[in-house]
Amino acid sequence: LTVLTSQFNEIKEENKKLSDKLSKMKVELLEYLRSLTSNTDSAANKVRRGMSFEIDDCKFHLEAMTRPDYQPLVDNKRIIEKLQERITLMNMELITEREHNEKIIKDIKDEVETQCGENRNKETSNENIEYDSLNDEMEYQMYLFTLYCNHPVTGEFMESILEVHKDELLPTVLDKAYELMKLAPHIPIERCRLVKYHYVDDLMEQSFDLDEFQHQTIGQIVGRASRYYPFGLFLETCEESEISDKYHDGANNIMISVVDVSTGKGPAKPMRVEEGWTVRELKQHIGEVYSLNSSCMRLVMKNYNDVTDISDVGCTLEEIFRKSTHEDRQVLTLIL
Repeated sequence: LTVLTSQFNEIKEENKKLSDKLSKMKVELLEYLRSLTSNTDSAANKVRRGMSFEIDDCKFHLEAMTRPDYQPLVDNKRIIEKLQERITLMNMELITEREHNEKIIKDIKDEVETQCGENRNKETSNENIEYDSLNDEMEYQMYLFTLYCNHPVTGEFMESILEVHKDELLPTVLDKAYELMKLAPHIPIERCRLVKYHYVDDLMEQSFDLDEFQHQTIGQIVGRASRYYPFGLFLETCEESEISDKYHDGANNIMISVVDVSTGKGPAKPMRVEEGWTVRELKQHIGEVYSLNSSCMRLVMKNYNDVTDISDVGCTLEEIFRKSTHEDRQVLTLIL
């Protein structure tokens, strides 16, 4: 369409130049003819008539070119109309193709987002599984102990929950227990220690002294991996000049009542004994505590509704206590 328009404009420009040229020639010819009007049969007159015919013929063609039914113009218009129709169809095809391409791009984006969403969900699921696994592993490595303590000022029996990691050293665990029970500034931490404690039996089973266990972790000390333990920890305190006795695993607490045949039964007092002791070793220990002669002692133990004389028994306390209940083994009567 652009080429045809350009050609049409060139034709119009040439026609205009030709018309101008003819007009100029006509003026020159008229001037020349005026000079020859006196001789009509002359060669110049004949030339003038011939040129006049040519000029009229040019006028005829020029007038024909300006009419709507001029064939070259009709052909050009027809070509232009066909080109316009073709351009319209091509525009429609381009629009359809563009819409199709946009739909394909949208489908690709949706598919990519779907895949990314699935990957994100999968990654999130994997992260959650890994997080839960880490939580389970971390939880498995955390130990929970019931912590007990007698307040050094008020004497109040306190109880709390101590949570520590299995790889924490004993001094670190002691620091946490000290802070948990809020013993500062009533007593320095140097006068505190942790003891394996059975609340039901009221038994200090084993002391964890720093001179022996300071380089061991709580996991190494308690022995087995478990979230909860059947025993607790007792935060034991002592006086400034007091030296705490070491408690060994396999000990027991008993109540000793001293009976003098002349004065009657005395009050029961607690005593810690080792289950590996023999009765003879028990007598020696009682003699040291009460400043008594062990050879003059008789020991009797309550057994259900009866009492048993164990003074001359040759076995260990563990074997004796194995046949009795906890309540029975707590009461031993020393007869002088």
